[in-house]
Amino acid sequence: MAGNRLQRTGSIFARITGLLKTGAMKEQDKPIWYDVYKIFPPKYEPAFTRAAVEKEIKPIFYPEDNIRGKFFELYGFIGTYNLLTPDAKSLAQRYVEKYQLLENSGKFSREEDLLKAVESALEAEGISLVRKQK
Repeated sequence: MAGNRLQRTGSIFARITGLLKTGAMKEQDKPIWYDVYKIFPPKYEPAFTRAAVEKEIKPIFYPEDNIRGKFFELYGFIGTYNLLTPDAKSLAQRYVEKYQLLENSGKFSREEDLLKAVESALEAEGISLVRKQK
């Protein structure tokens, strides 16, 4: 039977080092982060007993995040995106750019009118968007 598996003694780095030294873990099976951690160790060793830092975490939301959220709320998930083509933009990104362009024009007082204008502008470019059923 294995002994106590309480993970409070030693860091994960120390445990992996022990496994590698004893041969319980093969060199080819070590985690990707191990060599980086070994070369650039943290300033303070992570420990279970160390108190958590009380720090306010600021929300990181950009205006385009809200627009992108509206896009997925209205149209849902639309296809896949090939990350190997750096020049191509995703459909959501094109929607955000068109939304910001029309929003900055100042022609729309209601958001629903702006959303319809973005949809029709993208349809003029050959992109057909179908709203998902509620």
